[in-house]
Amino acid sequence: MKPNLQSFFRWRPTGAGMKTGSIVLLSFVLLFPLMLLPQNGGSGPASANDPVTLGRRLFQQNCSVCHTQATLSNPMYGPSLYRDIVNGREDAVRDYIAKGSNKMPGFRYGLKTSDIGAIVEYLKTVPKPAPRGPGVKGEDRVD
Repeated sequence: MKPNLQSFFRWRPTGAGMKTGSIVLLSFVLLFPLMLLPQNGGSGPASANDPVTLGRRLFQQNCSVCHTQATLSNPMYGPSLYRDIVNGREDAVRDYIAKGSNKMPGFRYGLKTSDIGAIVEYLKTVPKPAPRGPGVKGEDRVD
């Protein structure tokens, strides 16, 4: 007997096959929502209102062009920023970001005071970057 589409749809599991299929389906339905939870240690999703999350996003949008190195062959235009530079000097860093300098634009007109504070909170979580080997192109900052 040659199988066809109609015989496929008429087939119904019976006995042990139906019980196993039901258990698998029920398990999937019950466990699927757990797979959708964030996998950040069970602390729940990072809120957009969280200062560190907001600071990271603002840093990426406004600061990373100069303060991170996209590739090894591209120079950095500003120093690497990390927690050792910021810790204990939060007010000075906030003021520097707001007012800028001869080599860096100020952001007091483009960012709110709370946004600048969020960037500082994010920088307090950034570890010191690994040292780079000598002779790597793009190692020095561009002045």
